[in-house]
Amino acid sequence: MSKSCKLTDELIKICVENVKLGMSYSACAKAIGVTYQTWRNWITNGEKGKEPYAKFYIEIQKAEAELMKECLESVKLSMKLGDVKSAMFILEKRFGSDGFGKSVQVNSVNENVNVNVTATQDENDKIRREILSKLAPREKIF
Repeated sequence: MSKSCKLTDELIKICVENVKLGMSYSACAKAIGVTYQTWRNWITNGEKGKEPYAKFYIEIQKAEAELMKECLESVKLSMKLGDVKSAMFILEKRFGSDGFGKSVQVNSVNENVNVNVTATQDENDKIRREILSKLAPREKIF
């Protein structure tokens, strides 16, 4: 006996509205009473073109694109009103690979040095005992 599909046009409509509001997929799934894994399965099936999941997938993609457009329009309006941070946001996110993105350059030189190379066998044994004593379980005092 196969399970019936919970995905209905009404649920798709609710999901689209929630995505347009900016909710995460996890929150959208909770809002319609399914697990995030179920949501991911619906997306995966939609990508494969299976109905009714394909309709769901297409509508979610449209909703995301509309949200992005709306957000970018707001950022551009802020830029026109003199908000430099909005301009930097657009440059970093949209043109990050063209040199405007945040990047961190770290130069590192690593050496593997044995500081105990001149230690005698007795000194090495003493160091080992000290380390092992620190690792040994201690009695719990209540």
